Amino acid sequence: MTDPFHSIRRLIQKPADAVRWASVLEVTAPKVGNVYPGRPFKDLTFFDFVVAADIAAKHFDGDSKRMSKRIYKAVEETHGLTQTNVNLGILLLLGPLVAADELMTRLERKQRNAKDWLSAINIVLESLDGQDGQNIFRAIQIAGAGGLGEVDSMDIAAVYGEVDVLEAMRLSMDRDRVAKQYATEFVDLFEEVLPIVWHSINQSGDLLNGIAMAHLQLLRDQTDSLIARKNGIEAAFAVRLRAAEVDAEDAASIQNFDDYLRDPSHRLNPGTTADLIAASLYILLRTPNL
Repeated sequence: MTDPFHSIRRLIQKPADAVRWASVLEVTAPKVGNVYPGRPFKDLTFFDFVVAADIAAKHFDGDSKRMSKRIYKAVEETHGLTQTNVNLGILLLLGPLVAADELMTRLERKQRNAKDWLSAINIVLESLDGQDGQNIFRAIQIAGAGGLGEVDSMDIAAVYGEVDVLEAMRLSMDRDRVAKQYATEFVDLFEEVLPIVWHSINQSGDLLNGIAMAHLQLLRDQTDSLIARKNGIEAAFAVRLRAAEVDAEDAASIQNFDDYLRDPSHRLNPGTTADLIAASLYILLRTPNL
């Protein structure tokens, strides 16, 4: 069977290339409730995501900056150009993945496996210090991501000094799945998300359609934490039930679900699920034989 990623992998020479491709592929796929070509939000377009992908690739390109500083600078520049939160979740996920990727430079990509990734990610996360926490929370504040990181004992809006970012993520993991990745050393991504994305793409034989189908499957399997933060867990569960009713073989059924998710205030935007897909795509682009 032909590898759907083969033609793109040949163009990827370094982690920054994979950052760009993963980000652009994610936003190009026609995922329900999200921005994709021809389906913008009032304040967010496909072009904004392409701009953000280029900025992310630039800041993750082979320098010695600490991972958290890369995230912060990418969020700062992206927000300055687009005046909106385009890709905070993607950057928070890609930061540790790129750093782990760089730790594995001596291991050929075709020899890498999930255990190698998780070991490298563990090293990256364990190395985070108070300055990293400050950088990450500053990035969250700039992006204006309400709810991410907010807990009774640690509200990011009040954080100005150094902070234990892993502890903050652990406190938030039950209601934010990006935070859950930091708290579980990305085991959740590798065990619960990545297999669905790879299987869907492989089964489809079409990269963009496979991504869209994986997104739909993930919405059926778990509630999207961005929807839950904005609307409450009952509303998020209702979206999950609606997703389970969609006939993936019926374009009209998919379109109806897409329309349902597109309320004017984006309150039903399944953004966290999309972020997890982008992270999965990065791993697949960098690991031919995963």
